Amino acid sequence: MLNEFSKNLVVLGANSDIGSVLVERASQQPDANILAVSHQSPLPASADRENVERHHGIDLSDESHLNSLAKLVERKFNGPFGVVHSVGHFWIHKSLVETSFTEIVAMIKSQVLTLFGVARFLTPIMIKNKGGRIVTFSCNSVGFNYPDMSPFTASKAAIESFVKCYANEHAEFGISACALALPTIRTPKVLKEKANGDHANYITPEQLVDFIINHVLTQPHEVNGNVIKLFKHSPTFYHSSYYDRNPRRDGSPKSKLL
Repeated sequence: MLNEFSKNLVVLGANSDIGSVLVERASQQPDANILAVSHQSPLPASADRENVERHHGIDLSDESHLNSLAKLVERKFNGPFGVVHSVGHFWIHKSLVETSFTEIVAMIKSQVLTLFGVARFLTPIMIKNKGGRIVTFSCNSVGFNYPDMSPFTASKAAIESFVKCYANEHAEFGISACALALPTIRTPKVLKEKANGDHANYITPEQLVDFIINHVLTQPHEVNGNVIKLFKHSPTFYHSSYYDRNPRRDGSPKSKLL
């Protein structure tokens, strides 16, 4: 059954492949009240709905912007609300020494610091409004410890740890949090990066969003602090090696590190 967390919803990263679908589908619910926030660009005009309030140009790693976000949220919601954090840089498989330090910093900042900032500035409003729910994204790479992904996977591991700590710290206020450990999601970026992947068995953004709206945002408060693993069976994934699935760009089995 849909509840206040799925209807009164803040979507962060609202112009991302997942966030844009979430805004569209969440806004179709009766009595929905959606705050859609993006960093660089607004949602397309095709996404216009009267029950969606849009704001772009908000940097979730900047304290002044986080303060502005908190004011928007406080003005919009007078009761419990949900937050979906669909924010973070896309990763292209490559080794650590092939990754610039600037890229490493940007990855950690976009994945982890934005989540910390959002939680820090919106939690007081959730407490005042007597309830809230945060949903964010991890990756199944945390469980498998794949090579060529360390800045991304380490950031996702930090997200999982944060969600568990946050849930324990704020359960008494009717606030819950979870992370979805995602497999490969069928977005245009992924299809381009993994041209030879098992596309038929990738989860689509629409499937993911429906699961978030109908199951994750509506779960009881007692379901809290969890990492939810989501996947579809793929013969290619489960019966081939990492390097078979992710060949080097030059076709070699290993990186030319130096």
